[in-house]
Amino acid sequence: MKILYIIDTIQGSGAERSLTEIALHLKRHTPVFVHVYEGDMLVPLLEKSGIKVYSLNIPGPRNFDKALEELAKVYEKEQPDIIHTTLFKSDILGRNLKSKYPNMLLVSSFVNNSYNKLRFKNQGFVHNVKLRLVQLFDAYTSRKVDFFISNSETIKQAKSRATWVDENKVQVIFRGRDIGKFEPIEDQSAKELKESLGIKSENILLNVSRLIERKGQMDLINALPLILKQFPNSILLIAGHGNYETQLKKRAMELGVDRNLKILGRRTDVPQLLAIAHVFVYPSYFEGLPGALIEAMLAKKLIVCSNIPENMECVNSDSALIFERGEETELAEKVIYALREKENLAQLGENARRMAIEKFDIRKIAKQYEDYYYKIMEKS
Repeated sequence: MKILYIIDTIQGSGAERSLTEIALHLKRHTPVFVHVYEGDMLVPLLEKSGIKVYSLNIPGPRNFDKALEELAKVYEKEQPDIIHTTLFKSDILGRNLKSKYPNMLLVSSFVNNSYNKLRFKNQGFVHNVKLRLVQLFDAYTSRKVDFFISNSETIKQAKSRATWVDENKVQVIFRGRDIGKFEPIEDQSAKELKESLGIKSENILLNVSRLIERKGQMDLINALPLILKQFPNSILLIAGHGNYETQLKKRAMELGVDRNLKILGRRTDVPQLLAIAHVFVYPSYFEGLPGALIEAMLAKKLIVCSNIPENMECVNSDSALIFERGEETELAEKVIYALREKENLAQLGENARRMAIEKFDIRKIAKQYEDYYYKIMEKS
């Protein structure tokens, strides 16, 4: 069976990495990728494994007519059994392609809480009107989709309500990770990594996320003065990129904690960064299913995270220290407690890894995808 994956880019963000990992572990299906716009960081990884990739590199942020024309050519050539789209622009393109080829079997992904009420909070009237129009368009065109795969139960419920999708058409399959990548590294390798980052601190805090407001890094920076008052020899590493970087750096300078902050940009060595970190901090306001948190679990890290439902599908009080979303003082207190008691709290990390292996092993996740593809083919 051939699956044609259509996605906006394959540049390395959460949904892109997750879909790539799944495709690499499929055993009974033949995956083919199309990325519509520029952004191909993961293409060599796919091609090295023998997976065909079409790089359309459509210019402009949308240009749907040109993209649809090129996608139709790929569809005609490949004749896939299933089209599986991921991310909004590709979802819309897949639905338009369905209009052209009504007999094709179309699957779309639910990967984030696109219409969370927090996205409408503190935004201008025009922004909110535009987002509501997008939501209505999403809901209207969702009728063309045959089945959906959601990466969490929270997202299934939220997106189904927001787009009026029958929940019976939505299957929850978690994101997966290669558990073998998240092992301790040798002391010499850890030393070299620290030296390359200019780190001498004995207390390393790590956050891995895109630099956008909803990821909560501003709360973490606001909590730093309290943390540093108790543990002045601490440093916060943030591995990620995004348009919020300037605001984060500015706030760190205002608080006088900029020397204790390193924003590392996009990294390909997250398992190694996790290996040298003492505490993983994840203060996000809303998520899809948090792949970075899953990776921290696999690395047996002592985790401090917000209590949003998406995080709670991954961890619990036996595997992480949990604080109320947005409560900066409580966040600081939990990090301080983690640093003070990190040796005594090691069992939390052990529990987290055991839970992650049970729920998020990429081999199990890939098998669930393959089983579901067979199931919906039988229904169609």
